[in-house]
Amino acid sequence: MADTYIHGHDDSVLASHRWRSASNSAPYLLASLRASDRILDVGAGAGTITRDFVQLVPEGSVVAVDRTTAIVNEAAGHDSGVIGVVADAYQLPFASRSFDIVHAHQVLQHLRYPARAVSEMARVARRHVAFADADYDKMLWWPTSPMLTQWMAIYQQIASNNHVNPNIGRQLSELAIECGLPKHSVHTICWTYATPELLQWWASSWADRVLYSTYASEALRLKLANEAELSEIAHGWRTWANTPGAVFVITSIAILADLDAT
Repeated sequence: MADTYIHGHDDSVLASHRWRSASNSAPYLLASLRASDRILDVGAGAGTITRDFVQLVPEGSVVAVDRTTAIVNEAAGHDSGVIGVVADAYQLPFASRSFDIVHAHQVLQHLRYPARAVSEMARVARRHVAFADADYDKMLWWPTSPMLTQWMAIYQQIASNNHVNPNIGRQLSELAIECGLPKHSVHTICWTYATPELLQWWASSWADRVLYSTYASEALRLKLANEAELSEIAHGWRTWANTPGAVFVITSIAILADLDAT
């Protein structure tokens, strides 16, 4: 059975993904890049991180992998220098050790079999495997909001029903060891939304996702909420963002695994 991507590819989701960059989403990896590196970005999504890699390896090459043509086309973009490939993270269509670095950002939390994906990433990597994921259970926000609490509870239930782990961040070091990558460093990435502009943007993104993305269709399908309740949650997001002193923090764990190749 194919993995269900809880966020889906609604414009509200892609708008959030487009905010990501190599500097705010893969800072732990940047010092390890070499100008001639060949990089594979697995689950590249909107491709903003991927296209940053192009600028950082001017003598190398960057390949973006995702599972739908439309998303791969966005990741590659027009004249971006990114090579787009439609593929499954469980079966990458590349020879072993064909990339210097294989990277995945916020991918494993959406997979039923994350170990299979990490092992496959390691197979095609020569020097480093790099992956990062958030831990939804450890997201924090202030002030408290019953609507945001309900939003999180529904998200966790959708994930559980689809046999994926939104709290996988804390387990990534163990996962690396399980996948034969004992030589690795552990890093943290922190996104903080505290300015009025960022709060409005983040809350609006999730308000729209609650109504229009796969989160909404799955919540309805599983009878975790009805349309009126989803509307209340969306309104709750917007109300919360207008509260003076509001803050939302997302912490991700990142793994940089070293392979034997030089």
